[in-house]
Amino acid sequence: MLLPGLALMALACIALAGLAVYQVRWIAPELERIQDDVAQSFEVIKAARSLERTLAGAERSERNYLITEDPELLNRYRDFARQSPALVWKLRRLAVDRPEQASRIPELEKQVDAALAQMKRIHEAYQRRGADGGRRELRGHLDNDSMRRLSSLIDDVVTAEDTRLAQLQTRASRHEETFAAVALAAGLLAITVMALGILQLVQAFRSARQSAEARYISEARFRLFVSGVVDYAVYTMDTEGRVTSWNAGAQRIKQYTEREILGRNFARFYTAEAQKAGVPRTALETAAREGRYESEAQRVRKDGSVFWAHVVLDPIRDGAGRLLGYVKVTRDVTEQRAQKEALEQARAALAQAQKMEALGQLTGGVAHDFNNLLTVILGSLETLEMRLKAGRQDVAKFVETARRGADRAADLVARLLAFARRQPLEPRPVNPNALVNGVVTLMRRALSESISVETVLAAGAWWVSADRSQLENAVLNLVLNARDAMPRGGRLTLETANAFLDEAYASVHEDLAPGQYTMIAVSDTGMGMTREQVARAFEPFYTTKDAGQGSGLGLSQVYGFVKQSHGHVKLYSEPGTGTVVKLYLPRHEGPPPEEAPATQAVERTTGVETILLVEDDEDVRRFAAESLGELGYRVLQAGDARAALELLGTGEAVDLLVTDVGLPNGVNGRQLAEAALKRKPALKVLFTSGYARNAIVHHGVLDAGVQFIGKPFTQSSLARRVREILDRPAVVPA
Repeated sequence: MLLPGLALMALACIALAGLAVYQVRWIAPELERIQDDVAQSFEVIKAARSLERTLAGAERSERNYLITEDPELLNRYRDFARQSPALVWKLRRLAVDRPEQASRIPELEKQVDAALAQMKRIHEAYQRRGADGGRRELRGHLDNDSMRRLSSLIDDVVTAEDTRLAQLQTRASRHEETFAAVALAAGLLAITVMALGILQLVQAFRSARQSAEARYISEARFRLFVSGVVDYAVYTMDTEGRVTSWNAGAQRIKQYTEREILGRNFARFYTAEAQKAGVPRTALETAAREGRYESEAQRVRKDGSVFWAHVVLDPIRDGAGRLLGYVKVTRDVTEQRAQKEALEQARAALAQAQKMEALGQLTGGVAHDFNNLLTVILGSLETLEMRLKAGRQDVAKFVETARRGADRAADLVARLLAFARRQPLEPRPVNPNALVNGVVTLMRRALSESISVETVLAAGAWWVSADRSQLENAVLNLVLNARDAMPRGGRLTLETANAFLDEAYASVHEDLAPGQYTMIAVSDTGMGMTREQVARAFEPFYTTKDAGQGSGLGLSQVYGFVKQSHGHVKLYSEPGTGTVVKLYLPRHEGPPPEEAPATQAVERTTGVETILLVEDDEDVRRFAAESLGELGYRVLQAGDARAALELLGTGEAVDLLVTDVGLPNGVNGRQLAEAALKRKPALKVLFTSGYARNAIVHHGVLDAGVQFIGKPFTQSSLARRVREILDRPAVVPA
């Protein structure tokens, strides 16, 4: 028995020695590698955030400098710009042995270079053309914001390092468990061979002591490098959320000392609202269930102050998968959020300045054009008055000049309403090919022989749903612009095609729904436009033509009409090559309508019927009443809805109600018409307005069954519209 006993004792000694060698030669170096890896992760995070703050500071300083022109802000911008390349180089050096991070560095460098280049171009534009030039350059880059992509790339770098830290914490905990298992195995082995001799027992105790020392060294090393981190709060918790370890970063950020917080539940770091909503418990359950919990929300310090924190919570499990606790990494992101908010405020201030600039341009353009028109009208009327007083009859040309000025003013108002998308539209099914052919026929005589006209019309082009007259005006505007762009001749092409705009395209264009559209394109081989001119082409009163050659409202009217018709406009142009404008209009749903037989236009405009005229503007009411009276109609007049209803209540036989939409004293024209129809169901109604708003127009379209004549109107247009409505059969509601 001695030899087997000695052999067993020798085997136990060999096994214990092998376990000790395993701990010393593998576990200890592994812990050292983990420590180095953790330190490197914090260096990467620190360098990434420094780069983000530096670039954000450069951008914010430059934009604020464009607004305030404070030299101190310019110096800050230059300092921040000089620091950025060194930080990128540091990140590249730190990520050499990290393939995942190293793959992000080229894109990061590219975005940093792009951001710095963008800032440099803005600064150079400021040096060449002053503050306005710098702001215009900045506006040109608003949609190409490299800082957002940089922030996203840096967040990816930091998130990857946060994940790596949590994984390192888990690995260290598993090594501790390994040490415990080794110690337990050594103890069991010592008990087994205790009966074989004191020597075997001593050896077992020695192995156990070595295991405990190794575990102590592992824990001490891990606590040492975690406790030295001050930019991040790193602490562990048991399964109920009670704090079991606390580093210097946690004390700095949350203000609790280790003695104060150990054994306390981490829920105290949450706001009262979050605690009431059960957020702490939800975080633990999510981490245990999904293996990770990450959020950005407000947290509370010991002194009660609130800060913004980004937190990552990971579970700690043993080899069997049992939950042992949690490790949590928290970083204070209050400063980063403040920087982002400041940047957004700067952007909002810039957008407001641009809005006011556009409003000033619009107001100035309207005032300029109306003053010109009023000069023509008032001057002609004054000359007309003087000549009539002197008994002279040669006044026809002044009457014509005043009328022409008034017509131009009416056209200007119509263009402004089209630009503002406030003109009342009457959408009908329109054949785009027939419309284009009609425009070409109309315009051939207005085009010089040096301009060749081509049409490329799609077979089976879808009909569109649009106001035909407004669409025809829009195409005519584009044709006239194309003609003016080719003073030496060229080629004018009108094209139709079916198009489908998918969700990807619609998502990057405002107020555009995906679906089927019909495209009408007008292209020329003229002078073309620069990128800056294209960016402003749809602005009201902006024109590339010489002074006096255009109002600057043509393209803005086209844009407003197409957008009001739920369509889309795209403009392409290059200097010296030409311009293409594409109109996309919604496809008409349903079969094309049958063409109505031609009817003879009604020539009669006089009558003897009774008309109730309701208009709050005395001059307009007098003009309309006298015009209708001269045509033979009997006219009753009222200044508001109440007076009109009183006249209807007297029993007067009224055939037609002509009412302005906008009436005083709280009752509009639509409400008056509804009340009048309750009393006289067969009454016919004609609405008038210079701006219909929402009483009879919804989404830019006249309500069904509404008869309307827009202001300003002439005696002849009013007479035709009144006669047309009176001659229609009366429709009495059932």
